[in-house]
Amino acid sequence: MEQGYFTLIASAQRRLWLSTPYLVPTDGILSGLISAALGGVDVRLVIPSYPDHRTVYWASKSFLDPLLRAGARVFLYKKGFTHAKVIIVDDETASVGSTNMDLRSLAINFEVQAFIYDRSVVRRLEEDFEVDFADSHEVTWEEWSRRSLLDRARESGARLLSSQL
Repeated sequence: MEQGYFTLIASAQRRLWLSTPYLVPTDGILSGLISAALGGVDVRLVIPSYPDHRTVYWASKSFLDPLLRAGARVFLYKKGFTHAKVIIVDDETASVGSTNMDLRSLAINFEVQAFIYDRSVVRRLEEDFEVDFADSHEVTWEEWSRRSLLDRARESGARLLSSQL
């Protein structure tokens, strides 16, 4: 699954929007997201604002720093816990399925993922993302850089466990 995700991420030229409940990417996926953002791709991530598993939540937040620094936009979904696992790339490719953006889903678990090459489906998913963006709080770099020392410690501690999450 990691190779499929990496291929999607690397193919993005204009837009790469992702929604995932757990953002604990492999080094390769994280590098791909950062490279896309640094290369001018409109990278946006929707993750939950409220956790269902605190350790994974803090680990997920630990990956936001390099993404925000690279210019990716991060949205914390406020209307409950989002469990969507969706990626859209440019105007013609999408992926929907059970795969979380974490090591277990990408390399260990058996997951189901549809890769869709249909502009009308991508357009419909884009509309769904727009609703999710409106129902989210966008994290700015200024806000992120002012987070508390306690939050930073939680993120760092959870990050140490990320390979087990």
